[in-house]
Amino acid sequence: MSFYDSVDVVTTVTSIPLALAGFTITALQARAAKTAARQARDAAESTRERLIRSSLIALSHQLQKTEDELDKAVNDGENKVAITWINTWKWQASQAKGMLKASNNDEQKIQRALQTSIVAAGEAKNTLVSNPSDLVTDTANVRASIVKVTGEFSALAANLGFRSETEDNV
Repeated sequence: MSFYDSVDVVTTVTSIPLALAGFTITALQARAAKTAARQARDAAESTRERLIRSSLIALSHQLQKTEDELDKAVNDGENKVAITWINTWKWQASQAKGMLKASNNDEQKIQRALQTSIVAAGEAKNTLVSNPSDLVTDTANVRASIVKVTGEFSALAANLGFRSETEDNV
């Protein structure tokens, strides 16, 4: 048997096991890549939820501050300042509504209260800009709806503050 015949036999015999080994390594790498991609997706989702939760907790304080400042403006009879705080409320309430929608919290009661307060804020602002009569009366509905939101939202923020990482992943 010549050298070339020997090489031919060796390559013929070893090509199938080497090809099988290559396919096995490729399949294992594909499985590892799929697992890594799944873990990256889960980590990104967990980070997203934590960011939303942190933002909602921070927004709770801002909503409360806006309620306090609006009440102060109304008590001081400052129409323009009240309009400014009503506009601030509309923006913050819209932000809260969007964050709640983006989160995995099914808080329909708060969503409805936020929407009601946004509409009431728009109506109060329009009244104060176009035909103001009595600041206390003109802002009564919006202030009542804000009180309802801040009460519910504070409870939600407290709940979110105590939620653990494992609850997010259940």
